[in-house]
Amino acid sequence: MKHNMPKNPIQFGFLITKLHKKWALSAFIFVFIATTLSQFNVIVLRNFTDAITAHPLIISSVWLWAILLPINFFAAENIWRASGFMGMHWIMNLRTSIYQTLYDYLSLHSKEYFDNRFAGSLTNKIANAVDGNEALTAQILWQFTPLVFGLLLYVIFAWLGNPILGIIVLLWSIFFIAINVWFATKLQPRSIKSADALSALKGRIVDSLSNISIVHEYANITGERKYINTFVKHSRDAGIAQWRMSEWMLFVNGILLFIFMTMMISTSMYLFQNNVITIGVIVMIITIVGNLSSQLLFLGQEMRNSAKYYGEIKEGLEEILTDHQIVDTLSAYDFIFTKGEIIFESVNFDYGKLQVFKNFSLVVPSGQKIGFVGRSGAGKSTFVSLLLRHFDVSNGAITIDGQNIQDITLHSLRHAIAFVPQDTSLFHRTIKENISYGNSNATDEQIKHAATLAQANTFIENLPQKYETLVGERGVKLSGGQRQRIAIARAFLKNAPILILDEATSSLDSESEHAIQQALEKLMYGKTVIAIAHRLSTLKKMNRIVVIEEGKIVEDGDPNKLLHNSNSIFKNMWNHQVKGFILDE
Repeated sequence: MKHNMPKNPIQFGFLITKLHKKWALSAFIFVFIATTLSQFNVIVLRNFTDAITAHPLIISSVWLWAILLPINFFAAENIWRASGFMGMHWIMNLRTSIYQTLYDYLSLHSKEYFDNRFAGSLTNKIANAVDGNEALTAQILWQFTPLVFGLLLYVIFAWLGNPILGIIVLLWSIFFIAINVWFATKLQPRSIKSADALSALKGRIVDSLSNISIVHEYANITGERKYINTFVKHSRDAGIAQWRMSEWMLFVNGILLFIFMTMMISTSMYLFQNNVITIGVIVMIITIVGNLSSQLLFLGQEMRNSAKYYGEIKEGLEEILTDHQIVDTLSAYDFIFTKGEIIFESVNFDYGKLQVFKNFSLVVPSGQKIGFVGRSGAGKSTFVSLLLRHFDVSNGAITIDGQNIQDITLHSLRHAIAFVPQDTSLFHRTIKENISYGNSNATDEQIKHAATLAQANTFIENLPQKYETLVGERGVKLSGGQRQRIAIARAFLKNAPILILDEATSSLDSESEHAIQQALEKLMYGKTVIAIAHRLSTLKKMNRIVVIEEGKIVEDGDPNKLLHNSNSIFKNMWNHQVKGFILDE
């Protein structure tokens, strides 16, 4: 997977096409052959007309050209079908490769990238890029290539009738195409704006519908409708601006085609009156004019559509193919676990303009269970994000077993860490699939054992479809406590040497929490553990408590000793607990 991929739609399409060049080349060869045969019909028609009007009439010559006309048509149509079969393989493989390439690239973006974007909007951008590439490729293959090559053939055929006619077709074609290209360049930014506006609209609708319960609970349907309507109107205005330019393009094309028809027919008639050309040439010219008029009248429409597709592709590629913020270095190697010692050494980290850590240092010995305590915004979650390398430190270093995490591969780093988040989000898949995400090779027995350890097996077995139950989008069909147990079961199954618990029991009731604490003790056995908690019961089995305030360690020690120290910040938090929670004020 290349980290720096071309954002230009043409360069990107060419890069992906190289994977399927056999099909692409075959399709173009058949298009050139089919176009030649199709355009050659005007020569057959010319000779057929001259044969009919010849004096004396040679009936064998008439029959020759009469029979050749349908034969040529039949041959051309079959070659077109051959191009269709080749093009089908090219374009469908192209779609598949673009989907895979863009998703692969997108999945490597950082957590910050996704935090600042709508998932629905990103999905729409991938779809736009795929559909746009398919449509643009089909247009190039079956619209523009036959048109340009056919124009060249018509210039040659008209020249053979009379050089003056050939020159008219050549000069007028150049002028006509130049005008349409100019219109297309004016249309492209409008197409990009229209695609941006439509993508934003879809993203806002997805966001609104994803939180529709909040809209209902706060009785704000009217306000939400007004909010969405602003994006609807913006999309409409952008669409009208694009469409207006395309209508002007069609209007100018109509005038240019009128001039072309007038020039060709009047010149042909003049040459015929002066016995310079035959009646067959006139029929050929009329046929050429008719064919070009029907094809070129829609050139403006095709240019408009191409500009639209190009804009959609460009808009999608520029959003998705931005440089990755967190990447493996060229010399990155797989993490080699030895004991699980974690060291933060003089770490500085800024999130935007906010300085979170300054010269922050901490050593977590292997096998130690450390509890992080602090008010919201103190830096606890940032500590975890840095360890998982969702962000890179500004200065300093983070090492595990003496290995700088920026020197090892992201995959091997995160493979060595099991993470149980506070806000547990599940895939809209079965319970079995969600648990086995911790180990894709796990057997059914191992999955069930992990669920049993996480105190989840009982409620799973009571569901109608048990482990095959679909949990809904983000796990909405399950309660918060059930989702958290699934996440803990997933961590059991992963069995990583380093464990991070971020309020892992926050959604459990007291009875369930008591039961699962025993499971967590088994999960934590022999591992280096970092537990973030407001709920003090989570910290009972910790070897060490670290209190953080404004990105600094203000207290560090054994929990029992801290609780017996009257001046301890941790003891003060403990004394102010309410139902097992630490207050933020």
